[in-house]
Amino acid sequence: MKRSALPLILLLAVFLAVPLAAPSPARAAALPPQLRSAVTLEGDTLHLGDLWDNLGDKAKVVVAAAPQPGRHITLEARWLAAVADANGIDWHPSSPFDRVVVERAGQPVDPALIETNLREALNLEGMPAESSFEISNRENLHILVPAGSDPSVAVREANYDPRTHRFSAVIEAPAGAPDAVRVRVSGRTYANTRIPVLTRAMARGETIGEHDVEWKEVREESVHQDTIIEMRQLVGMEPRYHVGPGVPVRLSDLERPMVVTRNSDVTIVLRTPYMVLTAMGRAMDAGGRGDIVKVVNLQTKQIVDARVEGPSTVVVTPASARAVIN
Repeated sequence: MKRSALPLILLLAVFLAVPLAAPSPARAAALPPQLRSAVTLEGDTLHLGDLWDNLGDKAKVVVAAAPQPGRHITLEARWLAAVADANGIDWHPSSPFDRVVVERAGQPVDPALIETNLREALNLEGMPAESSFEISNRENLHILVPAGSDPSVAVREANYDPRTHRFSAVIEAPAGAPDAVRVRVSGRTYANTRIPVLTRAMARGETIGEHDVEWKEVREESVHQDTIIEMRQLVGMEPRYHVGPGVPVRLSDLERPMVVTRNSDVTIVLRTPYMVLTAMGRAMDAGGRGDIVKVVNLQTKQIVDARVEGPSTVVVTPASARAVIN
């Protein structure tokens, strides 16, 4: 006789329609404690419930302080067994290698915020407003505060010595918190000045215009005797070779644009209040506008010094006219 499948279908329908009830707290407490392998804490204390599941009311018992934000500690089997025994927890290590890694969540404090607050504090202590400073132990700027807290900063015990240009201060974060992280920073201040620099990389053959120059604040110690400090020293010149943007430019890095090339034909000009005379010549040197170059008169074969006035044009003085103008 073939057995009907209808009762089985009804039984499955009833079973699937009834949700499974969650274990009651009493039932959860009856389960054996289960050791966790890792835990991340938000607060500043470590509870039994952070280490073991199924502890019931004992889960709220505080057993230790949490690590510093962003740090972690490893709790070994022997320590865990002692804590379990002291709190009446029925748990024993399954091996000497049982352990729990406990980490404290943290958030970083913005180093730029620290430097801004430090500058304001040092200015109040006498550091010139136009100065820059360098922190010698910058690793102390990597500060982590508890997750969810205010990552504010306060500067305590700021000190500035105008003779040595040295400073020190204590950085506190979060500002005013009883459990704030406090680190000491120190360093040196530097006098600054403003110089013109290129806004883009430029190479030989490019003429520098005003739009290619901007002012930049740099340390005075980086400005040497041949460093260009005025806009007019840059504009109209061209690099002798590649010059990068934003860096001090030296006089030796530049040259006037070559408007007369060596062995090129030039027009030799003599001007007096009464006349203008010209002759054809050949440049023996290359030169930019305003440079003095040697030229030879193609007719007389005489060689004189002439000043470059423009493309293919040089000017001689009346004292040189007899040798040049036939």
